[in-house]
Amino acid sequence: MPKEIKEKRVYKKYTDNEELNFTFSYNEKETSELHAKLNGCTSISEVDLRRVSLWKSDRVLSVNEDTLQKLNELSANKNVNLKDDLVKEVIENLVLSQGIGFPMASAILKFINPKVFPIIDVRAYRALTGTKPYYGTYSYDKYIEYAEKLTEISVSMNRPLREIDEQLYCFDQKNNGAI
Repeated sequence: MPKEIKEKRVYKKYTDNEELNFTFSYNEKETSELHAKLNGCTSISEVDLRRVSLWKSDRVLSVNEDTLQKLNELSANKNVNLKDDLVKEVIENLVLSQGIGFPMASAILKFINPKVFPIIDVRAYRALTGTKPYYGTYSYDKYIEYAEKLTEISVSMNRPLREIDEQLYCFDQKNNGAI
């Protein structure tokens, strides 16, 4: 069976006779703060560079105090269960926060309790299910189902949960190529 040939996409290239008169708007508050802090600064830190990196990837985060309080409660709870009401509330609040989707929310949760919360990542999910999730297809239920499956794998392999999502990530990277 012959391979399907994809047509190469043609991009419009800027030429000297075209106007550049667009209104540029991108993370305006953070852009302004970064310019004020770094323009002419002689004490640039790694934290400053991380902040620029987050700005560039459009990951300026903003989380309200109530969500932070609930996240701290969740972190303090050593007997937390995936299906606890507080878990659902924290995940939903994080996902509604600026700059946080399900993958980022799950990463935050993994850092506060890696024995309970794996990261849901495109690669790990694809290695587990054979399908690629798209940003709009993530949901609380999908995350819980994914986390339960990784917990089952963790138990059956007698390995820490914190390793399973990482191993699936590596498996996908080796076997499935580009995202």
